[in-house]
Amino acid sequence: MEAVKAFLSAFMSAVSTCTLYSGEHAAVSELARRALLHLDEILQDADSLDLMIVDDDLIANKAPLRDIGVQGDNFVRRLKRKGLSRVDILKGISHEELVLFIRDISATSHDQKTYTHIRTGVIDVRLRGFNLDPGLDFDADGLAAFTSGQVEKVKDVYHGLTPFKKLNIAGLEEIVVNFIITFRREASILRLISPVKSFSEYTYTHATNVAVLSMFQAETMGVRDDLLRDIGISALLHDVGKLFIDKELIEKKEALNERDWQEVRMHPVYGAKYLAETDGLPRLAAIATFEHHRRFDGTGYPKLTVNKKKQHLCSQTIAIADYFDALRSRRPYRKSLDIKEVLVLMKQEAGRALNPFLLDIFIASIHKALSE
Repeated sequence: MEAVKAFLSAFMSAVSTCTLYSGEHAAVSELARRALLHLDEILQDADSLDLMIVDDDLIANKAPLRDIGVQGDNFVRRLKRKGLSRVDILKGISHEELVLFIRDISATSHDQKTYTHIRTGVIDVRLRGFNLDPGLDFDADGLAAFTSGQVEKVKDVYHGLTPFKKLNIAGLEEIVVNFIITFRREASILRLISPVKSFSEYTYTHATNVAVLSMFQAETMGVRDDLLRDIGISALLHDVGKLFIDKELIEKKEALNERDWQEVRMHPVYGAKYLAETDGLPRLAAIATFEHHRRFDGTGYPKLTVNKKKQHLCSQTIAIADYFDALRSRRPYRKSLDIKEVLVLMKQEAGRALNPFLLDIFIASIHKALSE
């Protein structure tokens, strides 16, 4: 992403120079050449550089771009001023074409010229006050391939996770953004839930499903977008502590004995400790990981001897998603349950394991999805 930031810096320096002087100024041409060098580096491994504005955030090739600096912020403001929220720069762009685009962006009019290697436009999917159209038009097979691809990305992130290796936070953010984009385009949230193909894949599939269901709940309740992304990342990591438990125990096919359960019940502690020591994560991630089995009435685990406060509201949201997906998934020691059976069992836990108010909203949303 450093090459993208370097491109934005050179590009916006050229735009500023063009605004102060003119498009024919020698400095504009030189800065455009510098920007083109960074573009060439980016386009060695991609056919295009796709830049999208989501709220006030900049997405580059479907990955959130963090710490974009003053010039990055200026780029976002310039595009918004021109009425644009997307710019795609294709491989093969020339210096002359880039200079013309720089002049276009520096102009005060909203008129947009057409270019051979540059596409501009307005994003078109509603997501809490902004629009987005990343070209994700899925039939049933395409949607299944998309969700399967996201599970693989989660798996890659988890496989790279050790106490001594930095967590791939950018990879997590990309998965979350992809799902936010997609579930606002997809009529039924249930089509975004992935089946468990094998017991060894359960951890990754379950993490993905819990993230989708948690963000879906939050979006339904009007949660703003920065918190929506934090909830998604936290949900993806809620069971990360299981990676610090013997794999044979996690994948054990028979029912667990009490000694096994004592170790498994430590996974919120292991996970929260790891996430609390990881820089760059939302604080919510460690909180939700620690609390997701605490239960609404406080009778779950880990047991607290002091400061017995209730779960964080976001932890309660993730707990509902966790409960739903766990019951509907086939496990080595039991069969999966029908969705309607799951909802009946969840309703019985209202006020005990689960927040009754949040649960009613969730159940109503799932019933609506079932009827569509």
